[in-house]
Amino acid sequence: KKVYYPGAHDNASGTAAIVTLAAHYAKNKPEYDMYFIAFSGEDANLRGSEWYAQHPVVPLDQIKYLFNLDMIADNNPAIYCEVSNEGMEGFALFEKINTEKGYFKGLDRQELAGNSDHYPFAQRNVPCIFFMNEGGDAFKYYHTIYDTWSNSIFSSYEPTFKLITDFVDQYK
Repeated sequence: KKVYYPGAHDNASGTAAIVTLAAHYAKNKPEYDMYFIAFSGEDANLRGSEWYAQHPVVPLDQIKYLFNLDMIADNNPAIYCEVSNEGMEGFALFEKINTEKGYFKGLDRQELAGNSDHYPFAQRNVPCIFFMNEGGDAFKYYHTIYDTWSNSIFSSYEPTFKLITDFVDQYK
């Protein structure tokens, strides 16, 4: 009760990206509906996202592509990602865009794991990708009282935002 973990990198950075993406798409309407959701309970066995995946507002088979943004306030030049089996076609487009635009040194795709809120959707065959910038200079503050605004590094925010908006513009 006496310790405060600010969570600027984990995960105010991802939440802020959701808000700015929502503002962007409110002004630049895509041809389909978009939902922006922030879940609670990720560190408690994905409680919020698991509950939502069991009780979706929109049937899961109608989700075109799901993005999970977690911890994007760091300076690793490659961005970590996990992709569901159904999301691999979209991942090829992410790689193409990134290669053309040079947003990141690379997309460091790893095995799908139950480590963030995309996982309950991936288990239910939803095309999805999880982005996280880890291993840079801000990562040493992960899950500590020093995960503050002043220890966050925002160099990956704009490339992440552009990678996603370029993807949305091109994904059919």
